Amino acid sequence: MKTLLAFLLTLLTGNALVAQPRTTVAPPSADQLTVTVHPGIELFTVVQMLAGKYHPMPNKSAYAKEAEAYFTPFANHPAVQYARQLKKVYPDLPELGYCLDNFPAVRIHYPAQTDWYSMNGKDSIQTYMRLCKQFFDDSHFWAFYQQHRADYAAWAQPVRAYIASENLIGKLDSLYRFRGQAPNWTICLDPLNSWGAHAIMPKNLNPRYADRVVYSVGFLNRESTDTSVPAFSLGAESAVTVWHEGSHIYTKALQQQHKAAIGKLAYLFNRNDAGMKHNNIDDWAHCFDENLVRGVVIALFRQYQSPKEARKQAAHEVIGDFQYAGDIADVISARYSGQRTYPDFEQFFPEILAYLARKYPTAESTN
Repeated sequence: MKTLLAFLLTLLTGNALVAQPRTTVAPPSADQLTVTVHPGIELFTVVQMLAGKYHPMPNKSAYAKEAEAYFTPFANHPAVQYARQLKKVYPDLPELGYCLDNFPAVRIHYPAQTDWYSMNGKDSIQTYMRLCKQFFDDSHFWAFYQQHRADYAAWAQPVRAYIASENLIGKLDSLYRFRGQAPNWTICLDPLNSWGAHAIMPKNLNPRYADRVVYSVGFLNRESTDTSVPAFSLGAESAVTVWHEGSHIYTKALQQQHKAAIGKLAYLFNRNDAGMKHNNIDDWAHCFDENLVRGVVIALFRQYQSPKEARKQAAHEVIGDFQYAGDIADVISARYSGQRTYPDFEQFFPEILAYLARKYPTAESTN
């Protein structure tokens, strides 16, 4: 414990990091960012909430109170009853709502493959999707959604303004250096979500929107009351959210491409580690993914935030038991950020794996 505290003290107060040169990047175009409340995600959240399978439950707000009053009469709808019997239900299950589009004449896209099939069975999930579509019709969900369009627009405006003013997407894109057109973004405000943010993979769920980066973010004020108005502008934390969730999506194909090489480092994963259990991480692929995106965030903090904020972000990941995030940030900062040795992140990526292999040649060396 003393060793950890000494390390964190050095990290927070010492000269462990050298400030990266500030880089000016062009802001994204106005149509690159959409901020909205997605009706499909909201629909699936309501059904799961009525089933008592949405944990933690929503934070209090005037909107949550209205939603509960409007939809409680449908608490025994077939979709709700079906949700109660699904084997594995987690708070990010409502991402399946992104498979629905063309509102209000809803059409369903059934994914070719999704982890939800693996956990609950393909037939079960597709049946559930159809029943949620039936709930949409039977509950007159679209009428409720239309009644709150002005609220949705009001919640979206400060989020869009802050992300644009800080150029968070432009800064993230400057690290990845896309060869073609940068992706478009959709941020789905999730007023009934009290647990956090979640990256959604449109390429897997609904390929019509494969060119988009999508993540949902909840209303996280645990001190709210029944009269509170949901707010989603997270201030300085927006940088972490945008860069973290965006990197999950930006690196997914890259990680798949290098799956075998990443797998060779599986000895770095200790499934008995208390931190991994606390973070619900039970395999190396998941562990690497989380450390990678957190390393990217630290590297971006070093480049665009103050040295103090960068040290705090690195310390945060150490405390959170993401052991390799700092290492990944180090190699990005030393050999990639602000340099042109590699044309883009895709070409640079193998260097991250090589660095980890050199620094930790054996499982014992991680200690």
